[in-house]
Amino acid sequence: MMGAEGANEVQATGVIDIVYDVAGSSVPAEHALPLLEAIVEALPWFATAEAAGVHPLRGSGTMYGELLLARRAKLVLRVPVSRQDDCASLEGRNLAVGTQRLEVGKGVVRPLRPSATLHAQRVASAAPDDCGFQDEVAAALDALGVASPFISGRVRRGRAGGRAIAGFALSVHELGAEDSLRLQAQGIGGDRRLGWGIFVPAKTITTAD
Repeated sequence: MMGAEGANEVQATGVIDIVYDVAGSSVPAEHALPLLEAIVEALPWFATAEAAGVHPLRGSGTMYGELLLARRAKLVLRVPVSRQDDCASLEGRNLAVGTQRLEVGKGVVRPLRPSATLHAQRVASAAPDDCGFQDEVAAALDALGVASPFISGRVRRGRAGGRAIAGFALSVHELGAEDSLRLQAQGIGGDRRLGWGIFVPAKTITTAD
């Protein structure tokens, strides 16, 4: 049974993060698809589970098409609570990620926690420019019942096999607790399993009166 961090914290209904230790020095820069394929091989249900996503790996890019993993990099999966126990079967696996390998250690449950500011490294979008992206975000937040200001960031690009994915970084702020948890649980945009549209707590942003 995996342990839990902050079990008494408020969490979004039905969704949690599982945080795994990993051993490995690097992965290909475009690692999202092979990483997902390796995860699905170990956890077949992950391919279709509602709300499932893979947080982007932390690391530094190189000139040689690799991502050097941070010293304490973690593999973090966002999954339905109902799949918590099933995630234990990923522990001890040696995942083939392109030509590199990641050895997965123990997994720990991390409940989603409310934060006034949330940030997504990348949110997938079909919009041709920042203005179009902001219109998409406004519509997505409205559909979630979230009426909070947001700030779009840098253009993000990636590939999954032969498919190009584009979008922007995004921060949403002045969130109430329920809205914050709802946004983390449901995300914005597609390709969550490839690391897009996943929100995490960030430094609080306030707007001037």
